[in-house]
Amino acid sequence: MMERHWKKLMRITQKTINFNSPNFCLEDLIKLQLYKYSEEVTELVDSAQKEAKIESNINKIERIWEEQKFEFKEYKDTQILGALDEIVEFVETHQMELMGMLSSKDVAEFEEKVKHWQKTLKTVDSVIQIWVKVQKNWQRLEPIFLASEDIRTQLNEETKKFEKIDVEWKDMMREASEDNGVIVAATYEGRESLLNEFSSEIEYCEKALNDYLEQKKKVFPRFYFVSNQALLDILSNGNNPEKVDEYLGDCFDGMKGLDFVRGEGEMVPAKKAKGMFSKEKEYVSFGDNIFTCTGAVENYLCDLERCMQSTLRDILEVAKGTADNWDIEKKRHEWLEDYCAQISLLATQIMWTEEVQRAFEEVEGGSETAMKDYLTVILVRIKHLIDRVRMDLSSELRIKIITIITIDVHERDVVDMFVNKKIMDSGSFAW
Repeated sequence: MMERHWKKLMRITQKTINFNSPNFCLEDLIKLQLYKYSEEVTELVDSAQKEAKIESNINKIERIWEEQKFEFKEYKDTQILGALDEIVEFVETHQMELMGMLSSKDVAEFEEKVKHWQKTLKTVDSVIQIWVKVQKNWQRLEPIFLASEDIRTQLNEETKKFEKIDVEWKDMMREASEDNGVIVAATYEGRESLLNEFSSEIEYCEKALNDYLEQKKKVFPRFYFVSNQALLDILSNGNNPEKVDEYLGDCFDGMKGLDFVRGEGEMVPAKKAKGMFSKEKEYVSFGDNIFTCTGAVENYLCDLERCMQSTLRDILEVAKGTADNWDIEKKRHEWLEDYCAQISLLATQIMWTEEVQRAFEEVEGGSETAMKDYLTVILVRIKHLIDRVRMDLSSELRIKIITIITIDVHERDVVDMFVNKKIMDSGSFAW
């Protein structure tokens, strides 16, 4: 019972007692004849208990927030926010508790204090959210705008703006780490507006950066397959092809990297390549052509793509020419060792298409067994591959042969269907 409750009790009983007197005792209460006002007294006592509970909870909240401190950790040459899980949990829990207090009819005596804490924690919540967002974006863009010469050159205005943000951000973090009480730091005059200003300016810099990256992607569309962080690393190391080489596997599905020309008299880092490696460790030489990485990275990657295409086209022409002599010179199960898997497979499929077409022409010319004879040829070739795959082979060669066997089996089934259904015309839907 607080003083306000005793005064209310005297108004109910219309009698006066000196409840502050050292001589106040049970007899004084008996004189009030409380039994005559049992309902009012019961309501008063219940209200006093609920008010005491509200007051106790508010005091608990105040004590907890007096102890809450932001954790800071070292990041390069400044301080940044550390773990916030406990603080965020307290914010959410106490906001719910304060909302429950305000819904109580017994909160009148503490309504102003409850609303004050509700407003304070709302500010803490919004400041933490924007603070974490700005910190995350600053960490992500800081090495880009401050360490990448390419970006600094291309986005000069945005770089200057970010440098200004960087200085002000570090000053703010230093001040916050010196007085790291959560309530003090979050409600510091002008801090929320400053963080919102940082967020707006960082978003401006990021938009300019994304527009810049979009231009690069339009020149070399395979950049769409890499993350922005990887793309920025590629662009910032455009003059170092060996560094860019680490990301070629992200840009090209089959390529792992380049075989650079190194040695006495060659530039460091290397800018010339004499061949390329697949992700399956196959090697393809550029032949007499040495590819040189010159100019902007997006441009020489376009040149590299054309070099790959022309190299593989030239090799395919040779492979097709030698495949025409499978039955005369080198048999297919030996021939396939001379070429990379994709070329071997493609040349095999081209040969099958031509040979089936030829068989149809022979059938139309009067040779009824031409298609059946070709089926026998396919079965013999498959047997040769099966015999080879049973030998001791490298993993790359084994995978190549197994893949061609798989395709051969499908081709065998197609030709077998032609024979069984007596399909005689190359214009048939089945072909």
